Amino acid sequence: YKIIWLISDYRTKEITNQMKNHKTLLRVCALVLAALIFSGCSAVISNPVVAQVGDVEITYSQFYNLYETYASYGMIDTSSSDKIKEAHATIFDQLINSTLPVAVAHQQGITLTEEEKAAAMESVATTMDSYLKQYLDESIADETARTEAAIQAFNKAYKSNGITYETVKAEVEQAHIDDALGKKIADQVKATVPSATDAEAKTWYDEQIKTEQEKYAEDATAYYYDNQYYTYSGAVKPLVAPEGLFYVKHILIKTEEGEAQAEGDETLEVSDSMSFADPETTAKAILEKVNAGEDFDALIAQYGEDTGMTAEPAKTQGYVIGEGFDGVYDKAFYDAAMELKETGDTSGLVKGSYGYHIIRRVGDVSADPIPYEDVKEEILTYLNNKNQADAYNAALEQWKSEITVETYEKRVSYVGLS
Repeated sequence: YKIIWLISDYRTKEITNQMKNHKTLLRVCALVLAALIFSGCSAVISNPVVAQVGDVEITYSQFYNLYETYASYGMIDTSSSDKIKEAHATIFDQLINSTLPVAVAHQQGITLTEEEKAAAMESVATTMDSYLKQYLDESIADETARTEAAIQAFNKAYKSNGITYETVKAEVEQAHIDDALGKKIADQVKATVPSATDAEAKTWYDEQIKTEQEKYAEDATAYYYDNQYYTYSGAVKPLVAPEGLFYVKHILIKTEEGEAQAEGDETLEVSDSMSFADPETTAKAILEKVNAGEDFDALIAQYGEDTGMTAEPAKTQGYVIGEGFDGVYDKAFYDAAMELKETGDTSGLVKGSYGYHIIRRVGDVSADPIPYEDVKEEILTYLNNKNQADAYNAALEQWKSEITVETYEKRVSYVGLS
């Protein structure tokens, strides 16, 4: 068995890249890895192989770390023993899919060029420096001596685990090599896929408009959620909006109750930039400024405590709202916004779950489809990515029929149950 509890899973990065638009998860996995490295897991010394993909081993720590990452962010259901078993299958699938390209490269004798290997090694030094950071003694003036002392301190801290700095470094280097090999194989597959044509993009555009019109006619809030998805994940923006939606902006003055409420909510993001002893008095003073004709956007920037109002596209457009959005927004906010009938209409002081709002209607959402030329490049990029992903997934299935895959479920059967 490899003695590598600390290292585990640089392949997590490649795995999460294969998932649908979980961009932030790449940073999450790096944080999880760092936490595990320095968490002092002295109870686990051996790191058994839990799966074999061709000549590539998948270890317990790779499985455990990916499971913990997915569980922490609600990407798997761990509510019962049966659900945990299903989660185990999901984790195995992800690990196997990420390892298959490496096994294929080994089988086909594909290696990295010196340039590719050098590129893979570029971040190793940075990674290893981050592992040593907490052991650096700044009182040692000489940089070489300071690093050597940190390595000795690291080795001492993990001696009982049978782990050394050099062991960790070797595993990190191998993980980067494997990632680069996997990417090389994946890129070869994707390179065989022809680029999407303008005609294909236009056909997709026409069909998508019809799909969205039907979808949003049934549920206008789906437009809101699709916009949110686009804002955070990319792909293609919604091409058409349902009738009757409009934009609002607001100035939020938080209360203590509102701050607590906002901690678990993603719609209104409360900043920590200001703190008022008497929020109601402050809100009334701001309302007087609004009624006196002061610039609303400037007042948002100066006093508003919803950070969502400072980020695009809401900073420029405002929040989308309309009939049926009562499940999207705080009820008091929604009710007050729906009373604003014309662009420029402004509410009085509105007390909601988050604090005091001053809300202004700032424009209507056009129900006309976005012109094709405005979204053509987005659509072409989306289609190219989709076609490449489809080809790669087909290749994965083909490789599974060609590469021997063994899993040892019993070795991870207790993960998530303790």
